[in-house]
Amino acid sequence: MGFPDTVWFPEDGFCRLGRGLSFLLFRVERPQLFDVVVTDGQGAVEEIQVKPPEPKSDWIWGAFKLTGRILSELHDLWLEPGRRDEYIGTLVNAWLSRGGRAAGIRAGESYVDVGTLHGYRQAIQLLACHSSSSLGG
Repeated sequence: MGFPDTVWFPEDGFCRLGRGLSFLLFRVERPQLFDVVVTDGQGAVEEIQVKPPEPKSDWIWGAFKLTGRILSELHDLWLEPGRRDEYIGTLVNAWLSRGGRAAGIRAGESYVDVGTLHGYRQAIQLLACHSSSSLGG
Protein backbone atom coordinates (compact mmCIF):
# COMPACT_ATOMS: atom_id res chain seq x y z
CA MET A 1 0.00 0.00 0.00
CA GLY A 2 1.30 3.40 -0.94
CA PHE A 3 -0.34 6.79 -1.06
CA PRO A 4 -1.63 8.03 -4.43
CA ASP A 5 -0.48 11.60 -3.71
CA THR A 6 3.20 10.74 -3.30
CA VAL A 7 6.16 10.23 -5.61
CA TRP A 8 9.03 8.10 -4.36
CA PHE A 9 12.04 6.12 -5.41
CA PRO A 10 13.38 3.47 -5.79
CA GLU A 11 10.92 2.24 -8.37
CA ASP A 12 11.25 -1.32 -7.03
CA GLY A 13 10.57 -0.26 -3.43
CA PHE A 14 7.71 -2.71 -2.95
CA CYS A 15 10.01 -5.55 -4.04
CA ARG A 16 12.40 -4.69 -1.20
CA LEU A 17 9.77 -5.28 1.46
CA GLY A 18 9.82 -8.49 3.45
CA ARG A 19 7.31 -11.02 4.67
CA GLY A 20 4.67 -10.31 7.27
CA LEU A 21 4.24 -6.58 7.82
CA SER A 22 7.04 -4.37 6.57
CA PHE A 23 7.34 -0.65 6.00
CA LEU A 24 9.41 1.05 3.29
CA LEU A 25 11.20 3.84 5.16
CA PHE A 26 12.40 7.17 3.85
CA ARG A 27 14.61 9.73 5.59
CA VAL A 28 13.02 13.20 5.44
CA GLU A 29 13.95 16.69 6.61
CA ARG A 30 10.69 17.40 8.46
CA PRO A 31 9.55 14.09 9.97
CA GLN A 32 7.02 15.82 12.24
CA LEU A 33 4.77 16.18 9.17
CA PHE A 34 4.56 12.41 8.66
CA ASP A 35 4.30 9.08 10.47
CA VAL A 36 7.70 8.45 12.02
CA VAL A 37 8.85 4.85 12.39
CA VAL A 38 11.07 4.03 15.37
CA THR A 39 13.05 0.82 14.92
CA ASP A 40 15.55 -1.14 16.97
CA GLY A 41 19.07 -2.01 15.78
CA GLN A 42 17.81 -4.96 13.73
CA GLY A 43 15.06 -2.99 11.97
CA ALA A 44 12.13 -4.25 14.04
CA VAL A 45 9.44 -1.59 14.39
CA GLU A 46 9.08 -0.48 18.00
CA GLU A 47 6.62 2.34 17.48
CA ILE A 48 4.96 4.53 14.88
CA GLN A 49 4.62 8.16 15.92
CA VAL A 50 1.81 9.96 14.09
CA LYS A 51 2.95 13.48 13.19
CA PRO A 52 4.91 13.87 16.43
CA PRO A 53 5.97 17.38 17.52
CA GLU A 54 9.32 15.91 18.67
CA PRO A 55 10.09 12.86 16.53
CA LYS A 56 12.41 10.13 17.82
CA SER A 57 13.64 9.49 14.27
CA ASP A 58 13.79 11.12 10.85
CA TRP A 59 12.62 7.92 9.12
CA ILE A 60 9.00 7.83 7.94
CA TRP A 61 6.99 5.16 6.19
CA GLY A 62 5.92 5.77 2.63
CA ALA A 63 4.57 2.33 1.76
CA PHE A 64 3.93 -0.99 3.42
CA LYS A 65 3.26 -4.59 2.57
CA LEU A 66 1.37 -7.14 4.66
CA THR A 67 -0.14 -10.58 4.46
CA GLY A 68 -3.86 -11.26 4.32
CA ARG A 69 -3.68 -12.78 7.80
CA ILE A 70 -2.17 -9.62 9.28
CA LEU A 71 -4.69 -7.47 7.42
CA SER A 72 -7.45 -9.58 8.99
CA GLU A 73 -5.88 -9.21 12.46
CA LEU A 74 -5.64 -5.43 12.04
CA HIS A 75 -9.23 -5.28 10.81
CA ASP A 76 -10.48 -7.32 13.79
CA LEU A 77 -8.55 -5.06 16.16
CA TRP A 78 -9.95 -1.95 14.47
CA LEU A 79 -13.50 -3.28 14.94
CA GLU A 80 -13.10 -3.81 18.69
CA PRO A 81 -15.42 -1.67 20.81
CA GLY A 82 -13.79 1.54 22.01
CA ARG A 83 -11.13 1.69 19.27
CA ARG A 84 -10.91 5.04 17.57
CA ASP A 85 -7.95 4.62 15.24
CA GLU A 86 -7.92 7.25 12.52
CA TYR A 87 -4.40 6.34 11.46
CA ILE A 88 -2.62 3.17 10.41
CA GLY A 89 0.15 4.06 12.87
CA THR A 90 -2.03 3.97 15.99
CA LEU A 91 -3.65 0.72 14.89
CA VAL A 92 -0.27 -0.88 14.20
CA ASN A 93 1.00 0.31 17.60
CA ALA A 94 -1.89 -1.48 19.30
CA TRP A 95 -1.20 -4.60 17.22
CA LEU A 96 2.50 -4.47 18.14
CA SER A 97 1.62 -4.17 21.83
CA ARG A 98 -0.27 -7.46 21.51
CA GLY A 99 2.73 -9.31 20.16
CA GLY A 100 2.66 -8.37 16.49
CA ARG A 101 5.94 -7.89 14.66
CA ALA A 102 6.80 -5.52 11.85
CA ALA A 103 10.00 -4.61 10.01
CA GLY A 104 11.24 -1.21 8.90
CA ILE A 105 13.20 -1.37 5.66
CA ARG A 106 15.44 1.68 5.19
CA ALA A 107 15.55 1.42 1.40
CA GLY A 108 13.68 4.58 0.41
CA GLU A 109 15.76 7.06 -1.57
CA SER A 110 13.41 9.99 -2.28
CA TYR A 111 9.92 10.79 -1.01
CA VAL A 112 7.67 13.70 -1.95
CA ASP A 113 4.09 14.40 -0.89
CA VAL A 114 2.49 16.19 -3.84
CA GLY A 115 -0.47 17.46 -1.81
CA THR A 116 0.94 21.00 -1.65
CA LEU A 117 2.26 23.39 -4.30
CA HIS A 118 5.76 23.06 -2.83
CA GLY A 119 5.51 19.27 -2.90
CA TYR A 120 4.20 19.32 -6.45
CA ARG A 121 7.19 21.38 -7.56
CA GLN A 122 9.56 19.03 -5.73
CA ALA A 123 7.95 16.06 -7.44
CA ILE A 124 8.37 17.64 -10.90
CA GLN A 125 12.08 18.19 -10.16
CA LEU A 126 12.50 14.68 -8.79
CA LEU A 127 10.81 13.09 -11.80
CA ALA A 128 12.81 15.23 -14.24
CA CYS A 129 16.03 14.22 -12.51
CA HIS A 130 15.15 10.50 -12.59
CA SER A 131 13.93 10.75 -16.17
CA SER A 132 17.15 12.32 -17.41
CA SER A 133 19.31 9.88 -15.45
CA SER A 134 17.41 6.91 -16.88
CA LEU A 135 18.06 8.27 -20.37
CA GLY A 136 21.76 8.42 -19.66
CA GLY A 137 21.82 12.21 -19.23
